[in-house]
Amino acid sequence: MFNKNNFYYSVLPVLPVLIVTLFTAPHLYAEEDYAEGNFENDYSLADLLSLPEIIVTARKRDESLQDIPMAVSAYNANTLENALVTNITDLERMTPNISVVETGGLVTGLLLVFIRGIGNDPGFSQGAGVYVDDVYLNRTTGSLLEVYDIERIEVLKGPQGNLYGRNSIGGAIKYITKEPTDEFVSHVEIKTDRFGLAQIKANVSGPIIDESLLGNFGVLTKVRDGVQTNKVDGKEFWSNDISAFHGSLVYYAAPNIKLKLAADYSVDESAPRVPVRLAVDEDTLNAIGFIVTGAGQYFGSDAAIVNSPNDISLPTMDDQVNTEFSEGFDKFEVETRTIAFTTVWDVNDQWELKSVTAARNVDNFQAYDFDGSDQQFITTEIDPESNDYTQEFQFNYTSDTIKALIGLYYLDGMQDSPLVTYQYPRLRAIQTHTTVAAVDRREVTSQSVYTNVYWDFADDWQLSLGGRYTLDEKKETRSAVIDQGFFAFAGAFPDLPAGSIVAVAPGQEATAELDSDFVMWFSQFTALGNTRFVSLSSVQNTVVEDKWTELSPSANLSYQINDTSISYIGYASGFKSGGFQRNGATASTYQPETVNSSTIGIKSVLLNGSLRINAEVFLYDYTNKQLAVIELIDNVLTETVSNVGEVTTSGGEIEMAWLPGVNGLALSLNIGYLDANVDSYKTVDSVTSEIVDISSTTEIGYSPRWSMQAGVSYDMTLDSGNLRMGCDVAYRSSSYTNSPIDTTSLFADVQVQEEHAIWNAMMAYVSQDEKWRVAMEGRNLANKRVVVHSFEVGPIVTGGYNMPRTWAMSLGYSF
Repeated sequence: MFNKNNFYYSVLPVLPVLIVTLFTAPHLYAEEDYAEGNFENDYSLADLLSLPEIIVTARKRDESLQDIPMAVSAYNANTLENALVTNITDLERMTPNISVVETGGLVTGLLLVFIRGIGNDPGFSQGAGVYVDDVYLNRTTGSLLEVYDIERIEVLKGPQGNLYGRNSIGGAIKYITKEPTDEFVSHVEIKTDRFGLAQIKANVSGPIIDESLLGNFGVLTKVRDGVQTNKVDGKEFWSNDISAFHGSLVYYAAPNIKLKLAADYSVDESAPRVPVRLAVDEDTLNAIGFIVTGAGQYFGSDAAIVNSPNDISLPTMDDQVNTEFSEGFDKFEVETRTIAFTTVWDVNDQWELKSVTAARNVDNFQAYDFDGSDQQFITTEIDPESNDYTQEFQFNYTSDTIKALIGLYYLDGMQDSPLVTYQYPRLRAIQTHTTVAAVDRREVTSQSVYTNVYWDFADDWQLSLGGRYTLDEKKETRSAVIDQGFFAFAGAFPDLPAGSIVAVAPGQEATAELDSDFVMWFSQFTALGNTRFVSLSSVQNTVVEDKWTELSPSANLSYQINDTSISYIGYASGFKSGGFQRNGATASTYQPETVNSSTIGIKSVLLNGSLRINAEVFLYDYTNKQLAVIELIDNVLTETVSNVGEVTTSGGEIEMAWLPGVNGLALSLNIGYLDANVDSYKTVDSVTSEIVDISSTTEIGYSPRWSMQAGVSYDMTLDSGNLRMGCDVAYRSSSYTNSPIDTTSLFADVQVQEEHAIWNAMMAYVSQDEKWRVAMEGRNLANKRVVVHSFEVGPIVTGGYNMPRTWAMSLGYSF
């Protein structure tokens, strides 16, 4: 493992290659083209020997991807379709150094995004933001976006916040939906697959009132059989039952005023993915099993808390699940509604004003079964509903040498999450524990002002300076009733080790006392001195609030080497908001974490427009990393969250696309290297109660050392149309599927996603008039199954796997 001090040894060897490429780039063109200055950026899709130009809005303007001095990966609708991208998690196999997974090892419907080792750690504010157009999605629930009615997806790497929206410490994923067109167009597609998929995607776009009012509407409906089978009742889980709609109206109120109203609605009533048991602590479960079943051996079966030992078995199949909680999973639902109103006013040739007003509602039912068996250990039902309101103003200025952006952003979000958690004797051994939180409200208000100025201060040179000032305020209110039942337990049996105990079922205490094997009661609480079942109830009301401010500057210097190549060096800082850790009736505050990032990169189009190479190396330095820590609170060792960590991530990426000179043949290769290192992690030793640094035995998850993607496609022109064939592979070296990980833990090795490669292939025929498209596709052709997410609770680890091998066929028609 590399550390911050030898970052230069791990990353900078790439730089000589980049430098050589930069200064020899002109010689890679044909001499006559270089002499005549024929470096066209506007490559035609019809020219099979030139790569098409990619237009993005990463800097809030329509710009060529190659002109932006920052790491951006962008994919248009055709690329996404041919790469078999159906939802946001597929971006993981498209882009180096990112992980995009559903939390299938814990609960369905939540999204984890890690970009260059920075991400959405469970329980914390988002480290990587997700946007639909200009609207920030404040909740990870409802962010598992399907790909339909999409114009483009952009992946921005590094701290974001000086250009738009919410501050994101690690990066952002932006969905850009299709704009209404001034000519009538429509498209419909039907699709089926190995698991009985019945999917329809359709969209229509065109003028409503001449050229002044345009409209667009898209719809997706998807129904699919389950992938998982429950051993308990034979039910299928991990199915699809999704309906989604998106529509927009654009009204040109004047030649210089554009108004846009957009709305979307989706409902997911699928049978959710059920976590699979990955590992158990057999010694602990067997010990608990003896306590809750032992009374049946000595005092009669009625005296046992439960009548069977704790299950320590593991599944024999990736998609065979075992849960008694089908009733809870049957209630699963995610319903989202978003409405956004955008005004763009071209005040004059230099100034533009943009306003984005949005409201988003997410209603979700989540069921948790933490043990992966048909026995009852611990289950939770949460019924959260969130409402988020955002308002953003942007002022854009453009002159011959200066481009500037000034923005104001406001977020007001609230989530109510009433919950019920049952902790049974199989987990608690000598008690039951039920929490009913009728009120569990989390409120956030964020206000910020940001700016970025681009100055072309000399020929071929541009300096960018930016900054963001943020004020975040959070408040949490909780009212919960805690019901605890304490069993009486007996010990000191003649044929058992001293101190051995068995719990006695309520109402069986007198029977146990009369048995010849009974020796004595072992009191649970000296104050109570109980020899009978005791039921206690308490009310926990907590209200905690705090606020934080942060100034996040950025700077970037770029040099235009020639008409098709730029180099740049940049610095940016970012922060992730603080929050609260509840401990029973009390709550503690942890502060924001910050990161300083440094980048060096190049972007080049070579070989007369047929080869595109974009590369960047980076160093991220965390301070005040938010991590779980063991603290001594009221003489009790308690796990809380605190700012105890320092983390460094470093690495590099290179993304290449090449048309090698054979009409119709296209190649791509992306390579990412990432070194995520925990430099400091101070906590309290659970044995000695002394402060120790456990950084040497702690790893960050979702951060494979190597990630690579390669693809090849070939377009063949036929008399009746065009045939495209393509194949791609995504490789990832091993990485942890939870974060952070104690490498000395009994469960460290089972929470590893092994080194693997996922192969996909497709073949599509498009008619000569481009109206018909027939396609066949194969996903995960080698049927490689790996863990994508894991979760540890007590003596049990559960996990979620990737999809098995599948095939699909689709038929599309445009008119």
